[in-house]
Amino acid sequence: MIRKVVVALISSLLFCVILAWFNYIPAAQQQPNTYYWSFFSLVAIYLIYAIPVYIVGGVPVSILIEALNRQIAWANPVIVYLFRFIAYAVAGMLLMMLFQFVTSAGTLTNSLLSSGAVWGMLASILYLHVWLVSFWVVKEKRRVW
Repeated sequence: MIRKVVVALISSLLFCVILAWFNYIPAAQQQPNTYYWSFFSLVAIYLIYAIPVYIVGGVPVSILIEALNRQIAWANPVIVYLFRFIAYAVAGMLLMMLFQFVTSAGTLTNSLLSSGAVWGMLASILYLHVWLVSFWVVKEKRRVW
């Protein structure tokens, strides 16, 4: 559980840095007499929205997906990865659409891209891969009974 929260914090920071990188306008391209957010301000603003979504929505959904994965008990690691990839992608899309619905006072948009569902899918896939890398970075001691 602690690992999932730490991974959610790391994933939200990475996601916000990537999102700010896409939206940042370098000083050479900025128009005079127009205000532009700095790169770190964009990251901070995005973190205000991303951390609650990752912690409140992502961690419980991740626990649910891993419980389903243990119940099914796939034998092939490729199938396990594909199941996780698809499950996290769908969960990310649904969570982002739910978050967008709640923050927009109950209005829905027609486009998937404008609703943020694609960004939710990318954020959840990033979470999955950071979570998988965390097992490679921090190897747990396995007890032999």
